[in-house]
Amino acid sequence: MLTSLPVLWINHPGRLADAGYKPAQLAVAARCGLAVAPTLVTNEEHAVRRFAAGAEVLTKMFGAASISEEGRRKVAFSRIITDTELADLRGVDVTAHQFQHWVPKKYDARLIVIGDRLFAFSIEAGSVESYVDFRRDYEALTYDRIDVPVEVRQGVRHFMRHFGLVYGAFDFVVTFDGRWTFLECNPGGQYGWLESATGAPVTATLAALLAEGVGS
Repeated sequence: MLTSLPVLWINHPGRLADAGYKPAQLAVAARCGLAVAPTLVTNEEHAVRRFAAGAEVLTKMFGAASISEEGRRKVAFSRIITDTELADLRGVDVTAHQFQHWVPKKYDARLIVIGDRLFAFSIEAGSVESYVDFRRDYEALTYDRIDVPVEVRQGVRHFMRHFGLVYGAFDFVVTFDGRWTFLECNPGGQYGWLESATGAPVTATLAALLAEGVGS
């Protein structure tokens, strides 16, 4: 019943589901002109080793990063695979895994898209733990509002149109020479802690768009 109503969704449940598949995101992002790190999806040991030859490689989750097991919440962070792990990949054949070449970065960037408005934030790591995956140590992070390169703006808008999204929380890494590399888009991603740290009017923009309704 709800999906039949002529109202503005942020985001429509069907579009939200379509945009949730990480491999699809990467393929679409590349077609939209965004830089994407070399990525492998496989359950074959020899493919992983071939992909990792001469490069640092991350292992990343496809979906939710946390599970409840044995009465505890466990979180799987993105991490660089060690040589020891590459030498013993037993169990990788059980299901598909996502591997990605590590991109040396100056900082992470989260880009919040709300309709036609973009809010971009740098996320700079202040500890070893937060450098590979900033979620490991929020206390060590610093934030600032930043500008978005024109080509990234264009690519993100194409991405949003492809999936029919009104809201998206994009994650990028920014290299020391200023190159933005797409990691993923969470169509329901968080921004509150960034708004609190920088004063960016994200919630007010979201509320205004919802108030405008259909046709906005």
